[in-house]
Amino acid sequence: MAERPEARILYMKVWQAPVRIAHWLMFISVVTLGITGYLIGNPPFSAPVEASRIYTFGTIRFLHFLAGYALLAAFLLRLYWGLVGNRFSRWAAMFPGRKWQWRWMWGEVRSLLWPRIRYRVFTGHSPLANVAYLLVYLGVLFSLVTGFTLYAHQKYTPFWRTLGAWGLALFGHNLNFVHLLHHLMLWFFAIFLVAHLYLVVYTMVVTRTTEIDTMISGKKFVFEEELAPEVEKP
Repeated sequence: MAERPEARILYMKVWQAPVRIAHWLMFISVVTLGITGYLIGNPPFSAPVEASRIYTFGTIRFLHFLAGYALLAAFLLRLYWGLVGNRFSRWAAMFPGRKWQWRWMWGEVRSLLWPRIRYRVFTGHSPLANVAYLLVYLGVLFSLVTGFTLYAHQKYTPFWRTLGAWGLALFGHNLNFVHLLHHLMLWFFAIFLVAHLYLVVYTMVVTRTTEIDTMISGKKFVFEEELAPEVEKP
């Protein structure tokens, strides 16, 4: 898209360091959990030598558990920063409780389905992206609950046995059902990651913004003509 000479570029600091750290830590954790979780459920290999000498499957399980703890840490950091962070990070900004947010959300869906309709940029996340992230955070929470319920049943300390019993009670005391739900979350995140990467590239091309750089540096450069007004309309 050709750049207009008179186009005014706005510069702003959007994402604080804790949000960026939580974002990338969640990304790395989810990818690691997805790959190792799939291999745990569908091991495609057999050991060429005595298994105790290479410990391949044990390493995969260890990486899966390590990524689970990393995801928990990232989730708790994001949960806390949603209470004390700036206006872009707060949970209150993510819930579509105002009429203008629903109007812009519908407009965003229309522009994604029909490219001739102009796609507008928000300083933080768009209303549609906020709803998507809320669903993802709920998915993270659900994955953590089911994952640690399964993990707890491999431990024999009073803490883990109690935690495992509480988690199992949430799912009708059916451990196989917990396994199934935890496995289904793999495909939930796989679909989300594909859609997320597509939309990041799409918005970068259409609006000439730098979404990936923004989540690395926290700073956003936006053409003023592309910016959507983030105020409630009468």
